[in-house]
Amino acid sequence: MKGSQIPFKKNYILGTSIVLAAFVLGLMLVWTVRTLKSFDDTVTVRGLCEREVPADRVVYRISYTAKSNSLADIRQTIDHNNTVILEMLRKAGLDDSEIFCNSANYNDSYTYSTDVSNISYRYNASQTISVYTSKMDIINKLQNTLESDLLKQDILVSGYADYQFLGLNDIKPSMIAESLEKARESAEEFAKNSHSRIGKMRTASQGYFEIDDLDENTPQMKKIRVVSTVTYYLK
Repeated sequence: MKGSQIPFKKNYILGTSIVLAAFVLGLMLVWTVRTLKSFDDTVTVRGLCEREVPADRVVYRISYTAKSNSLADIRQTIDHNNTVILEMLRKAGLDDSEIFCNSANYNDSYTYSTDVSNISYRYNASQTISVYTSKMDIINKLQNTLESDLLKQDILVSGYADYQFLGLNDIKPSMIAESLEKARESAEEFAKNSHSRIGKMRTASQGYFEIDDLDENTPQMKKIRVVSTVTYYLK
C-alpha cells in the first residue's frame, strides 16, 4: 500500500503544480494583455502660444526711375538724385552704416525693339536706396515727409517700409514651454472628462514659428505664434 501511495502523491503534486502554473500563466497573460492595451490608450492635443511684440528692425526702400536719350545725362540725373536723397536721410538722423545705395540698373530700349521710331527715350534707369535700421521713429517720419519733400525738387520716388522682428531666438524657449504647458492642460481636461489620468509623453512635435503683422494697419507690431502637438498615454 505504501509503495502505491508514493506515485499517487507524486502525481498529485505534479498535477497541482501544473494547475498553479497554468493559473499564474493565465494571470500574467491577462496582465500583459491589459498592459499592452493600455499602451493604445492615448490622447493627442495641441498647445498654442501667441505673443505680440514690436518690430525691432525696419528695411526702408526708396525707389525711382529716370529716362533720357543721352546716357551721360541719365547717369548725371541718377548721381544728382542719389546725392539729394542721401543728404535727406542723413539729416533725418540716419548713419551712413545704415544706408545702402545699390548700383543703378540701366537699359537701352534700342536693344529690345525693331522699330526705334516709336521709342520716346532710349535709356531707362532704375535706382533703389535701402535703409536698414532700428530707428523706427525716424522711418515713420520719413514715410510721411520724404516723398513730398523730394517732389518739391522734381524727384519722384516711392518708399516702402518692411518691418521685421529679429529677436525670435530670445523668446523661443519660453514660447515652446508655454505651448507645451497648454497642451498638457488640454490633455488633463480630456483625461478628467474620460475618467482617466494622463501618463508619460509618448511623442511631441513643435510646429514652425509664424511671424505676421498684427494687422494691415500696424505692421510695426508683430504677432508670433507656435503650436506644439503632444501625444500622452492615458491610464
